[in-house]
Amino acid sequence: MARRWSPGWRMSVLVLLMLPVLVSLGFWQLERAAEKRGYEDVYLERQSQMAVAPPAQLQAFEFGRVKLTGHFDGQHQILLDNQTKDGRVGYWVISRFVGDDGRGWLVNRGWVAATSSRERLPDIAISTDPMSIVAVVWPDTGLMPLLAEDPWQQGWPKLVQRMDARRIAAVFDDVEPIELRLEAGQPGVLSPAPLTMPMAATKHIGYAVQWFALATMLSVGFIIFGFRSK
Repeated sequence: MARRWSPGWRMSVLVLLMLPVLVSLGFWQLERAAEKRGYEDVYLERQSQMAVAPPAQLQAFEFGRVKLTGHFDGQHQILLDNQTKDGRVGYWVISRFVGDDGRGWLVNRGWVAATSSRERLPDIAISTDPMSIVAVVWPDTGLMPLLAEDPWQQGWPKLVQRMDARRIAAVFDDVEPIELRLEAGQPGVLSPAPLTMPMAATKHIGYAVQWFALATMLSVGFIIFGFRSK
């Protein structure tokens, strides 16, 4: 029985809309994989180096270990919401560290557990004595999307929904808009924040393969569906 190409306009519109999206998502995952491979290479190189004084261009010193001398600001702390550890919900604590040179830094001191009531924030001790600390310059990998607005209350500590270093730094006059993650064993550290990327490059490649596979299946299905008997 003779067959002709007649997919119909509805199916054609669906494929024209979906196919570019699937292919774009695949290439986006490949770009993310390349970005993560770059991060991994820099991470392995710089984590083996000694801690140094913060360079002038700290943004270009991703994963570098820096040594700061000064004191923590005991009055102003940021609590980053919805951080889990061992199945428990809690917060990352971001504290302002004032260096002896007058420069301010956003130091992620690590994780603390939430209280039994979401209306009551945990009481987090902090020493304001002079000290030296070693922290890792954490790269800006982009802001996670929010389903709603993230208003900040006037008082302290401030509860925030994502690590927006620029917005946090804007609250102060002397703070660099860069996250520094305090290493384990350092003065003032809580349960240390992870010093590894949340997703390896290989996982991004796996996701890219899935998106390209869906695009292929859509194309093949479109061809098969389009041939109808007279």
